[in-house]
Amino acid sequence: MSRLLSIAIFGLTLVAAAILLNFAPWQSNDISPPELTSGAPSPAPKLPQALKLDPPTFDVVSVSPDGNTVIAGRAMPDSLVVNLDNGVEFGRVKANDRGDWVFAPQEPLEPGSHTLQLKMLIGSEPPIMSIEDVVVIVPQAGKDIAGRSGDGNILALKMNRDGSSTVLQKPGARSSIKLSVDSVDYDDDGRLSISGSSQPNAMVQIYLDNKLIGHARSSEDKGEGQGTWTMNPDDPVKTGLYTLRADQVGTDGKVIQRIAFPFSRAEATRKISDKNKIVVQPGNSLWRLARSSYGKGNQYTIIFEANKDQIKDPNLIYPGQVFKLLEIKGKN
Repeated sequence: MSRLLSIAIFGLTLVAAAILLNFAPWQSNDISPPELTSGAPSPAPKLPQALKLDPPTFDVVSVSPDGNTVIAGRAMPDSLVVNLDNGVEFGRVKANDRGDWVFAPQEPLEPGSHTLQLKMLIGSEPPIMSIEDVVVIVPQAGKDIAGRSGDGNILALKMNRDGSSTVLQKPGARSSIKLSVDSVDYDDDGRLSISGSSQPNAMVQIYLDNKLIGHARSSEDKGEGQGTWTMNPDDPVKTGLYTLRADQVGTDGKVIQRIAFPFSRAEATRKISDKNKIVVQPGNSLWRLARSSYGKGNQYTIIFEANKDQIKDPNLIYPGQVFKLLEIKGKN
């Protein structure tokens, strides 16, 4: 019996020893990490795209006769907009979360010519300048913008880089129902295209040197209190200087409104003999005419004031108009 007990104890000892060997403290517990799945490398993290910054723009420039000014426009949301007058900062304002901003300088604009620009600041980005400048002419008290005795009205033009312009504020006011000729153009063969505005549903007759060359009826009122008209005469116009006249006539044939102005159908190289006059060519603007005549585009106001009888809107001049040029003495 004692032998059987000894054999049993020996067997239990072997089992215990085997268990101890499996869980011995000196056994390595390191587990090899699973192999990484082979294949295409992980894509590199995407870098943030460069911020697209649209330049700041002018929407409104309003100047009172005493020079008090309100300027409004758009910029990047939450950016800082620096207003410049002839290159010198005269105030800054923060755009709201929609990009709108309004700025009212504490000091009025002094009489003279002002070129307004915008500089936008946003974060660590380089400053962004406005693409268009706004030229503002503030006359001396009791004078017009050409320096002659007048009513002191103010002119503000937004100038594009290509020389075209947009009127933001113009001297005086033009009734929306007055007869006007807003565009006159001609091709190389002298075929005219004339358009304008008048009272809605009105009959407009066009004359060259008192000879009727065509008529047109204006459109219905499109919500602006006026209608528009277009007329393309059948016969081409020969080179020469004419008087172009537009009459608005009633149902009885009587003239209700009339406008007339010099018109020249000129060759591209033709120049008028009088050095104090200039003929508008296709593609001209007041800015370009002033630059070629006076050396500076911002002196277009001189041409405007000298020809107010035929320039109803500084942004609307057309080929064939003959403008007077005033002599400039000293610096303007």
